[in-house]
Formats: sequence, C-alpha cells, structure tokens
Amino acid sequence: MAKQLGFYFDQTMCTGCKACQIACKDKNDL
Repeated sequence: MAKQLGFYFDQTMCTGCKACQIACKDKNDL
C-alpha cells in the first residue's frame, strides 16, 4: 500500500507563499 502524507494548516494564516508545500516535499523526499 502506498504511503499517504498530509498536514494540517490554518488557512486564515496563509499568505499564499507555498512554503508549507516546499517544506513538506523536502522533508519527505518528494
């Protein structure tokens, strides 16, 4: 079974910089 990844973020604090996506991909070698 494939490993699934996810994370929680507070959308009210989002500025649209996508740093969370970059950090997730870097952390999980994607």
